[in-house]
Amino acid sequence: MSSVLAYPSADFPAPVGVRLDCPEGWVPLPEVALPLALAQVVPAGQFRPNVIVVVSRSRKPFTVREAADEVVARLTGVDGFTEMGRQELEVGGLEGFRMEGAFPDASGGTLVQAVRTTVVDRGPVVDIVQVTGSCAGTQAATVLAEIRAIQESLQLEV
Repeated sequence: MSSVLAYPSADFPAPVGVRLDCPEGWVPLPEVALPLALAQVVPAGQFRPNVIVVVSRSRKPFTVREAADEVVARLTGVDGFTEMGRQELEVGGLEGFRMEGAFPDASGGTLVQAVRTTVVDRGPVVDIVQVTGSCAGTQAATVLAEIRAIQESLQLEV
C-alpha cells in the first residue's frame, strides 16, 4: 500500500522564516529572489550597501561550528582577503558566528563583508541561515554599524 508525502510536513518541514528591520533610507530588493534582501538608497554610480539573507538546508548532524568553518573557508579563500574580526555570538537568538573582512573588488576598490550565520533545527534536517552585509570600503566608516544593526535585528520564525 502506498502513502502520500507532502511538503511542508513533519518529514519535510518548510524553511525557517526570517525577519529583518529595514531602516529608513533602505529599500527591499524582492527581485534578487532570496528570502530577504535590502539595500541602502545611494546616488547613482555608488556601490549600494546591502544585506541579504540566504537559507540553505543540510542533513543532521550539522553544527554552527561547521557553518562557521564554511564561512571562514569561503572568505579566506578570496584573493587579497583581510580579516577584520570574528567571534561566536547569538544570531537570531541562537548560537551563531560572525566574521568580517575586506577584499579587493572588480572595480579596483575594496569590498567589506560582514557575515553572520546560525543553524536552526527543523526536525529531521537543519536550516543554515546566513545574513551577509556588504559595502564599499569607502562607505564602511558610515555604513558598517548600520549593517551590523540590521543583522542584529534578525528574527527567526520556526
